[in-house]
Amino acid sequence: MDLDGLDGGTSPFITLDACDGTLVTRLVSALEEAAAGNNTHWSTMMDENPSVAERLKGQGIENPNDRSSIAWDDPTLLFTAAIVLTSEGRALPLGDGKARERIGRFPFGDGSPISYMIEYMRPNHQRAALTQRIGMEEILTLLNKLNHGLSDQHIGHHRYNEGKAGMDIRGYLSAEEVRTLRLGLAGRGWSVTADEPLDGGMRDASKNLIAVLRAAERRDVGVFLRTHS
Repeated sequence: MDLDGLDGGTSPFITLDACDGTLVTRLVSALEEAAAGNNTHWSTMMDENPSVAERLKGQGIENPNDRSSIAWDDPTLLFTAAIVLTSEGRALPLGDGKARERIGRFPFGDGSPISYMIEYMRPNHQRAALTQRIGMEEILTLLNKLNHGLSDQHIGHHRYNEGKAGMDIRGYLSAEEVRTLRLGLAGRGWSVTADEPLDGGMRDASKNLIAVLRAAERRDVGVFLRTHS
């Protein structure tokens, strides 16, 4: 499918960033408790992850063990703590620039190729597909977690979508989930609905997502999905 001639509209740009997905799960739990007034979990997290505490100190946080003393909002704090950096201190890129650009702004619906895949994916009932270890139900579960696992419909609030500096983290996957989703998308457990509106849209979306997931798998990292204008 040629996306170059299609209008992406005013939908936000989507970025898949390398992250420590296991750490994200723990950080989210600690941030939820801190928001309820309990700092113990957060303090323990910092004690058990001194490299994270040092990273936050390097960003000007004097006392990273005390969540209440950190002025940053939750999405900014979560992203800064869990993003995977290169040895030069830059965000670790995933996949080539073309795949990232194609994922960035998809010319349909909310601009997310993952939303498109969720809507127009169907089970593959062919006999050869029935032996696939990773079926469509598991694929959809992971796509939904990546697309909006940190949004209101999953956790009951928009705390990670409304950062003061525009930080909007929609979801994430762990390194293990990245591998599972990549294998599932590359397999034959799913197909495309007959009413897919963009000719080749699912093929293009899945190809580029697989490329980024494969890059994350090689680095043994998880992924954040965030949006920005």
